Amino acid sequence: MTSKRKSNGGIAISNNSSTIFQLATVQRSGRADNSRPRIQFSGDWLTELGFVNSALIQALSEPNGFVFTLCNENINYSELYQATKQQGGSLIRMYICTDGSRYKVPSFVTTGKHIFKSGLTMGDNLIAKCEYGLIRVRKVSGNVRLTYVSRTKHRHTNNPEPMIFLLGNWLNDIGFTSDTLVTVSADSDSITFKAHNKAIVYSEIVKLARQHKMQLMQVSTKDGAPLITLTGNRVAAAGFNLGDVFAAEYEHGIIKLRKLDPNEFGFPEDKIPEAALS
Repeated sequence: MTSKRKSNGGIAISNNSSTIFQLATVQRSGRADNSRPRIQFSGDWLTELGFVNSALIQALSEPNGFVFTLCNENINYSELYQATKQQGGSLIRMYICTDGSRYKVPSFVTTGKHIFKSGLTMGDNLIAKCEYGLIRVRKVSGNVRLTYVSRTKHRHTNNPEPMIFLLGNWLNDIGFTSDTLVTVSADSDSITFKAHNKAIVYSEIVKLARQHKMQLMQVSTKDGAPLITLTGNRVAAAGFNLGDVFAAEYEHGIIKLRKLDPNEFGFPEDKIPEAALS
């Protein structure tokens, strides 16, 4: 499955150019003693999908996720409000977010205990399937993390090139602590990182890497947490392009990266909820 880059993050799957996938997190809103869950989406891609400033959106919970539906501008607001309330959802509006910067982007946010009703909790990672007028959100569970292929510059030409960027204390838990030696192998659709015990003789790891044509690298540190970065031909050869979403499946000592397969996240068949209809 090939992909096409969309503005401000996300990818468009080529067999349906109107569909993109975005990543999000259930954030914490308010004071520590009275905090609430919060889900926010921002970016110019929202406008491309009909979510323009001041547009009305219906937010309803689904198992392990949410559905956000753009409402028809001619719909009866009071009837929609009552129907949404009966279903335990909420009505929200698009707005322009500045976040203290000069760049203004379309945004919407939902916050409150109704998020918990869908089985989500603080800190959950989310994936959103986004189409015109419809955004479905699902929780990312299990030993997998989703992230974007980052952008960096070639050290000689300054041309943009893709970069794999893995950061966080979760790497400590699976054996990728700072300064750990790691071998990297790649094929046409995946990249595999393998951590090696620090007790192993360095020359033996070098020999292993040469025999199997693997790259040898070392886990670094950023802001006190382990960091793995990978650029160059191995990233491109594996089919990872700038802005693509990829899945990092992990177990102790091994991380395998592969391109996103949306079917694994249980998105239902496309059906526009009644709130979006006239």
